[in-house]
Amino acid sequence: MQKYAAIILAAGKGTRMNEGKNSPIPKVMFEIEGKPMIDYSIENLAKAGFKKPIVVVGFKGQMVQKHLDDRAIFAWQKKRLGTAHAVICAEQVISKNIKTILVINSDDSAFYDPKMIQKLVQEHLKNKAKMTLLTVSLADPAGLGRIIKDSSNHVLTIVEEKLASPDVKKIKEVNTGCYVFSSDFLWQNLKKIRKNPTGEYFLTDLVEIANKKGSKVIAFQTDVEHWRGINTPEQLEKARIHMRRILKKRK
Repeated sequence: MQKYAAIILAAGKGTRMNEGKNSPIPKVMFEIEGKPMIDYSIENLAKAGFKKPIVVVGFKGQMVQKHLDDRAIFAWQKKRLGTAHAVICAEQVISKNIKTILVINSDDSAFYDPKMIQKLVQEHLKNKAKMTLLTVSLADPAGLGRIIKDSSNHVLTIVEEKLASPDVKKIKEVNTGCYVFSSDFLWQNLKKIRKNPTGEYFLTDLVEIANKKGSKVIAFQTDVEHWRGINTPEQLEKARIHMRRILKKRK
């Protein structure tokens, strides 16, 4: 895709995944059906037209770098200060000609359908949005940020569960952590994000910044089968079972 770039956030330690291990590995190197989960992300992006993504590495990043070799361009996040900070680390290796930037997490994108990725970008461009969020509707959205939008699909805010009212908790549509940005909006506003009480900088804060500017933010809802959060050994095992089913269908 000309004038398009993808950033994969892969700096996480995966503390809950590494519990009890003598030699922790980066979260993205945990295997799903015989290969590290980041391989699926790279392959899905390549099929969608993003041939050489920027991979932001941190914890044991040399291991990820050695594994991916020339399949990616690398940026280093030496201090893990949140998703917005990770994207700032990638800015230095992205061409100034890039107009549209896709940002994905490496630990929950193994199931992204390449056609879905293409539709996500197309929807962003068709609507002339500055920011587009990939969302899913879950039967049990507990623990995830709810998407609040108006009748025209404009995203007004994302409400985290701990701050959600009983009515907001009834909303099934949640944020997946995948975004498409117009590069001018992204680079102009990333550094305006303020540090969260946890000491991190979050990309989701760009929704509020965009709304204050009158910039368009939309949601693109995908099938729940295309997304799996992988944060615990239990979720990893469920992801393996799901991938097994998918691979069996393809045979």
